[in-house]
Amino acid sequence: MGKLDELGKTLMRHAAGPLFLDNGPSVCFDFGPEAGSARIDGTVAGLVAVEVESRVPKQVRGALMDLLVHPYPKKLLLLLPFYIGNPQTAVKQAQVILGRFLKPTAFRVVCMTEDPEASIQAIRTALRELGVKLEAG
Repeated sequence: MGKLDELGKTLMRHAAGPLFLDNGPSVCFDFGPEAGSARIDGTVAGLVAVEVESRVPKQVRGALMDLLVHPYPKKLLLLLPFYIGNPQTAVKQAQVILGRFLKPTAFRVVCMTEDPEASIQAIRTALRELGVKLEAG
């Protein structure tokens, strides 16, 4: 799974440039006293929490929980359709779950396609819709 994680992070780096961070304090957060902590896959522009997910639907739903409890106000789920089953169902399920807790303007779900450039453009569009000001490109 490490290669898939890196693929997703590479797409994020191409889409968001230096605004995407996949290490440091912005990707780690505490649940509370004696409740442990969690780590997400990245953040963008100090505004958007990012999870990259390629695993089975139950694991995708676990990634959604990490996104929901991360303190950043905006959420982006990037799905890599390798083990998630039907990509359209996975996207819709993620949208329904996030929509139960967040306003529609606070989240986006993007599914990678076979065309890397189209995937990068879809990520950029989602980030702009979430309020991230990207450099031209």
